[in-house]
Amino acid sequence: MTRSEYLSRAYEFAPRGEQLPHARLNAEVVREIRTNRRGLTARQWAEQLGVHQRTIDKVRDYRSWRHVA
Repeated sequence: MTRSEYLSRAYEFAPRGEQLPHARLNAEVVREIRTNRRGLTARQWAEQLGVHQRTIDKVRDYRSWRHVA
């Protein structure tokens, strides 16, 4: 197995989202952030959930938690 094959497989089987032990978000919260039913700003979401505002921005832009539809 070449290095590139190894890295490809490692990425494919890496834990994501809630599978990570330090995750502060879950799929349900991610969906709620994206639909923004509460009408909250990124800052308000971040304060409520104990994460950085950029984390909320990344969730909204599908740059993180992409595996959650």
